Amino acid sequence: MRADILFFAILGIAAAPAIADSGSCSQQTTRGYWGYTCEGEYPVGQPVRLLGTCTSSKTAFWQCNGSANLSGAFVLPQVLNGQAYNASDCTGTITYTQTLGGEPAPDLHINYVILDQGGAIQGLPTNSGQVLACSLKRITMTAP
Repeated sequence: MRADILFFAILGIAAAPAIADSGSCSQQTTRGYWGYTCEGEYPVGQPVRLLGTCTSSKTAFWQCNGSANLSGAFVLPQVLNGQAYNASDCTGTITYTQTLGGEPAPDLHINYVILDQGGAIQGLPTNSGQVLACSLKRITMTAP
C-alpha cells in the first residue's frame, strides 16, 4: 500500500455551501483545538481510518497529529500541517504537508464546509484515488 494514501483529513466539501451556517465565516472561525475522524478507502477497496487532534490558529494554520489504520494491517503515526482558507460562505480549502510513519507523504488537498457556527467541519480530500470523508469537532477555543 502506498504512503500517499489518504489523507485525511481533516476537511473537504462533502456538502453544498447551502448547508453551511447562515452568516459569515472568516479565518478566525476555525481557531481552536479539534478532534477528527476520517474513514473511507484508499486505494478504492482498501479500508482506511484516521483519528487524531488538531490545533488551528486565528489565521487558520492547522497542525495535526494522529494515527492512520491502513486496511487493518498496521497503524502508522500521521502528522499534518497546512494553511486553510475559509471563505465568507463557510466553505474552504486546505493543503496539508504530511508525514506517515515518520516518512514524507504527498500533500493532501481538502475541500470543506464549516457548520454549527464554527463548531464542526465536514471535509473531503480531493486527491485522486481516494474515497475518504472526514469530520472534525471543536473541543475548545484554545489549545491545551
